[in-house]
Amino acid sequence: MRPQSESVPAQSTGAPWPVMVLAYNEERVIEACLDSIFAADPGQRFEVFVMANGCSDRTEEIVRGYARRRPEVHLVSIEMGDKCNAWNVFVHQTVPARCPGREIYFFMDGDARAVPGSFTVMARALRENPHGNAASAVPASGRNIERDRSDILDNHGLVANLYALRGSLVDRLRALSVRIPLKLEGDDGLLGALIKWDLAPDRNGFDEQRIVPCAEAAFEFESMSPARPSDWKKYWKRTVRYGRRRYEFQLVARLIKARGIAALPRDITELYSGAESLKLRWEGIYTLTNLLALREMRKVGRLNKR
Repeated sequence: MRPQSESVPAQSTGAPWPVMVLAYNEERVIEACLDSIFAADPGQRFEVFVMANGCSDRTEEIVRGYARRRPEVHLVSIEMGDKCNAWNVFVHQTVPARCPGREIYFFMDGDARAVPGSFTVMARALRENPHGNAASAVPASGRNIERDRSDILDNHGLVANLYALRGSLVDRLRALSVRIPLKLEGDDGLLGALIKWDLAPDRNGFDEQRIVPCAEAAFEFESMSPARPSDWKKYWKRTVRYGRRRYEFQLVARLIKARGIAALPRDITELYSGAESLKLRWEGIYTLTNLLALREMRKVGRLNKR
């Protein structure tokens, strides 16, 4: 899957495109991620900010070495190991201090690789769709690639692997002090919903056109393999997390639709006391992991009440 090459006007400011890369213990793949950014659109200048959060491996060392070869890469070392906090740091601290006033900002995960042409495709999509505030890429790998691609394209989805936000939206996020709650599992799901609500869930209905899905912008990642025993444990934990993210969204959506975006909690576990009212989601074999997720949330909620 290779997007068609099409020239896109350079940014009016002539500034490089900022790319935020979330990285937690990605020593094995972070260099490939960075390589893919610079290879994706060779005629475009980039400024890459690697938000290394709570890393205990060689991720930061590798990024420092990479930055010596490519000074456009900047390591932002964050002690707290929380991807939501790292996203908040980028939007509210890194952007105003180091790359303010840009036309567009790109976001990706450190274990993803951008497919050639993807950044140009997303930038073009936002220029051609002034009503849209975000552009989303689709997967170019994975066992369920066709299903996942269709979901993003049909439902105007947004996933953390690779997406873009219009600069004016990022400015509004800062002006409204919007921060993703710490420990939230579905950070990209919440962000996508906030964009479709145009940052006013208490006043607006969903506007799917606020997110522009791009079939020609894509990302790759290393899929789990049944042949690797370690991946079975990872997959089990992931399915529990997926169950938790759906329940967390129910709690947070209920709150902000009633009280507005200012009601977002600092930490998602502050809402876990409400998990007692949630119903178990029946989902075939995944009902068990949904049950475990719900039990875990209720346990934390009861502890928070003490």
